[in-house]
Amino acid sequence: MSISSAQLQRGVTLIEAMVAVVVMAFGMVALAGLQGNFRRSADVAKQRGEAIRLSQQDVELQRAFSELTLPANPASGVRAFTDIVDGKDTLSVGTNTSFAIERTVVALPEYGVTSVNTTVRWSDRTGADLRLGLDSLVSRVDPALATFLQQPVEGAPARRPLERSAQIPTGAKNLGDGSSAFKPVNGSGLVWVFNNLTGMITGKCDVNKPLDDIVLADVAACKTNFIGMGFLVSGFVRFSTGPVADPEAPASPALPMDVQIAVTVPANYLAPAYECFDNAPALVGAQSVVAYYCVIYTKDAATTNWSGRLSLSGIALGAGNYRVCRYSADYNGNGTIDNTEHPADYVKVNGPLSRQNFLVVSFANSCPAGLPADPANGRFINTATTQLQP
Repeated sequence: MSISSAQLQRGVTLIEAMVAVVVMAFGMVALAGLQGNFRRSADVAKQRGEAIRLSQQDVELQRAFSELTLPANPASGVRAFTDIVDGKDTLSVGTNTSFAIERTVVALPEYGVTSVNTTVRWSDRTGADLRLGLDSLVSRVDPALATFLQQPVEGAPARRPLERSAQIPTGAKNLGDGSSAFKPVNGSGLVWVFNNLTGMITGKCDVNKPLDDIVLADVAACKTNFIGMGFLVSGFVRFSTGPVADPEAPASPALPMDVQIAVTVPANYLAPAYECFDNAPALVGAQSVVAYYCVIYTKDAATTNWSGRLSLSGIALGAGNYRVCRYSADYNGNGTIDNTEHPADYVKVNGPLSRQNFLVVSFANSCPAGLPADPANGRFINTATTQLQP
């Protein structure tokens, strides 16, 4: 008896269907496992992010002290540097686990800091133990000194947020190409062009426009017309000509005057070697502060410094009149009066100088010794002065 091909193929479709079901079942099992891994990974990522936040929060809490040591009767919530100690805590912050925080503190008095290690431990959904550590150093610095962050630094200051040297006058207009324009005399066409990075003057222009209206195109042809460089020296002259000389809050009327610079090596400079401008009043009583701006012009690119002395003229000096003091002190504590600290004579100045301030007092008074900065008592500047001109 013969068997037909149709009879031989009976049940093949059923077998194929069963094989497909088996293959799909394996795929579904694998997919379910993959989904579980995804969920576990997502959980771990969320938990790790939360652990980072908690460890950073703990470190910042240690930094948030307002006293070095607690006073006798501290106000509520006051923290001191001495409160930075070892500690433990357990938190549940909305995730499917709890976090154990352990802080280990090691004092390093020889360096004036405390080492803080914050370790966060937790278990994931599978029961595996995970941990994350964050190391930090907390400096033992009196929080009262934070006020100095709001004061201009002495010496070579950092650039300002606009990426412009702090030695450039605040009224200068940023031209947007790494340079700034400034008019030392209101109403004049004279324009100095500064390099924003170095604070040096690179060009001298004549533009008959208000400073606010000047754009890059107005100075494009003259913004780098110096063969060498122009060194800016700027500051203020204040007056305390009453019976008592007050260097901290001088409030006497400004006197008519001029600012001069004597450059000691004129062969190395252009003619004129310098220019000085100020806004001194024509009559006494019109104002109380005089701003001045001087520029020393170098002869060539190889001349990279200058030496000389600043002085005031046009003021009657000597007995029965006035004397000129300079605000000057060893601000950085290196034992000398550097160029940035307003010496009597500048030696090899290699950059711009700002805050070279003067105080004019009655000749009957000596130049006031002033006081050093003391932020704890609300004094944030050094008011020491010394005589420049009798």
